Amino acid sequence: AEEQPAPEPLIVSALRVPQTASTVTSAVTVLDPKELESQGIFQLRDALNASPGVISTSTGGQTGATGALFIRGTKTADSQVVVDGMRLSDSTTQLGGILATGRAYDIGNIEVLRGAQGAIYGGESIGGVLWMETPRGSGSPHGSTSVEAGSFASFATHSTFQGETTNLSYHLSGGYEETDNDGPSEQFHQANTALRVEGKIDSVWTVGTTFRAANNFYDDHGNADNSFDSELATLYATGKISNCWTSRFHAGFQQELYDWDASGYNYGTDMRATSLSTDQEFTLAENVRLLAGAYVHESSYQNTIGTDQTRDRYGVHSAVEWDIIEHLTTTTALRWEHYDAYGDELTWRFGSIYNIVATGTSFRGGVGSSFRSPSYLDLFGSSYGAGNPDLAAVSTLGWDLGIEQKIGAHQSVEVTGFKNNITNQIDTSEYGSPPINIPGISTTDGLELGLRGNWLDSALNYRLAWTYLHESLSDQPRNAATASIDWKPSDKSLIGIGATHLSEHSWDHDPIASYTVARLYGSYQLTDKVKLNARVENLFDRSYKLYGGTSSSSYPDPIVEGAGTGIYAGVTVDW
Repeated sequence: AEEQPAPEPLIVSALRVPQTASTVTSAVTVLDPKELESQGIFQLRDALNASPGVISTSTGGQTGATGALFIRGTKTADSQVVVDGMRLSDSTTQLGGILATGRAYDIGNIEVLRGAQGAIYGGESIGGVLWMETPRGSGSPHGSTSVEAGSFASFATHSTFQGETTNLSYHLSGGYEETDNDGPSEQFHQANTALRVEGKIDSVWTVGTTFRAANNFYDDHGNADNSFDSELATLYATGKISNCWTSRFHAGFQQELYDWDASGYNYGTDMRATSLSTDQEFTLAENVRLLAGAYVHESSYQNTIGTDQTRDRYGVHSAVEWDIIEHLTTTTALRWEHYDAYGDELTWRFGSIYNIVATGTSFRGGVGSSFRSPSYLDLFGSSYGAGNPDLAAVSTLGWDLGIEQKIGAHQSVEVTGFKNNITNQIDTSEYGSPPINIPGISTTDGLELGLRGNWLDSALNYRLAWTYLHESLSDQPRNAATASIDWKPSDKSLIGIGATHLSEHSWDHDPIASYTVARLYGSYQLTDKVKLNARVENLFDRSYKLYGGTSSSSYPDPIVEGAGTGIYAGVTVDW
C-alpha cells in the first residue's frame, strides 16, 4: 500500500486557536517535552535554547536561580509567557521566577512564538510569546516514576499518572528535586505538581480545569534565602456551536509569593491576578476565518516597602485569516486595550505565508507592533532601589521575513531575518537608581537559523538552533547556538551529544568571555517497563562565567560561575 503522509501539525500559539502549520504567518518553533526528556533536559530554561532566536540562561546562578529569556535580542521583560491559556508575565509578574522553577516534564506542549505579537497577546510581547500547556491524559490508566541522582548532592524524582475514558481525560504529575549546585551557598530544593481534568459534557461542549503549583527555596550565594511559591488554576470551556462557529471561554487565577531574607533585612512581594477571557472563531467562507475575543484582568501587588496596588485592564481583539489563493494565506489582526495605569494601547499585525508544495518551500513574513508596560518593580521599586511612577510604556515596530525548505522527507532548514525598532526602552542597569526611559530608538536585528532532521530510518537524529544578533539590548552574544545529535544503535538504546555556545557578551556592563559547554547523554530500555538513563553535563569541565565581575555601577557584582562537570544517572519505571 502507498505510504500515507503524516498529518500536518497544529499550531495553537499564533492565533490562540489551533491552525495547520502551513497557514501560520508567524515564526514558531514547537518543542517536544518527550524528546527533551530523552536527552536528559528537564529544566525549562535549558529546553528553550533549542529554538532559533532564543537565548535562555541565568544571570543569577545555577539551578534554582532567577532565569533570563532573550528573544530576538530583547530583554526578559519584553516577552510574554502563557500557561494553560492564562497570561502570566506582565506588569505584575515577570518571567524570571517561572524560568527558575519551570520543568519540561510536566508540560505537554511548548511553542515559542517569535516577533512582535501585541495584536494577539497585548503587552509584554515585543520579543515574542512562550506558550505552554499542562498535558492532557490519554490511553488506559497508566503511570511512570523517574528517579535520578548525581553530582553536587543532586537528587530528583517525578511521577505521572494519566488516562482517558470515552468522555473524560485526566493527568496528574508531581516532582521533587534538590541540589547543592557547584558552588558555595547555592543550595536549592523544590516541589511541584500539575493537574488537568477534561470532560465532554455533550455533543457541543467540552469543559476542563488545570492546576499547577511550585514551592522552592534557593540560597543566594549566602547573601539571602529566597523562597518562592506559585499557584495557577484555570477553568475553561470549548463549544462547537456549529460547523462555522467555535466558542471558547477561559477563567484563571494566579499568585506568586516571594520572600528574600537577608541578615537583618527582609524583602517580599505578594502578586495575584484574576482573568476572564473569550475567543470566538467563525468560518465565514471556505477560505476566510474570523477570530474575535475580549478579556478583563485584575492584578494586585504588595511588597514589604509599603506598596499596595490593584490594577485593572481590559480589551478586545480581532483577526482575519484569508486564503487569498491556493497555498497563500494572510492574517490581519488588531487589538485595543485599556490599562487604568497607562491609558489605551492599540496594536496591529499583518502577516503572510506562501507554500510551494512541489519544492517543499515556504516563504513567511510579517510586520506588527507591540508594547511593554512598566513592571511594578519599575514603578514602585524594591530592596535594590526606588521606582519611577512616571515611566512610559515601551513600544516597538517589528518585522521579519523567512524561508523554510524541506529537503527530502526527513530534513528541513529555516532562515529568518528580523528587526525591532524600540522606543521608550526602560533602563534599570544602574544599581540603586530609579529606572528611566531611554530617548530615541533602540534596535534589535539579526538572523535565525534552524536545522533538523534524521537519517537511517530515524536511527540518527540532529537539531541545530543558531541566532546571530547584529544589534541587541543589554549587549547580548553576537552568536548563540545549541545543537544535538543522537544515535539509536538498537531499538532499546540511545546515545547522544549536545552543546551550547555563547560568544562574548555582557549583562549590564559585566564582560563575559565566550564559552561552549558540551553534554553527553544516553539511555537503555532494560525491560518493557524499566529504562536506565545517564548524562554528563559540562563534559569537558569548561570554566565559564554566568554573571558578574567588574561593573560600571557603584556596586560591583560578585562573579557567578557556571557548574563544572556533573555526572547523573537514573531509572524510569512504567506502571
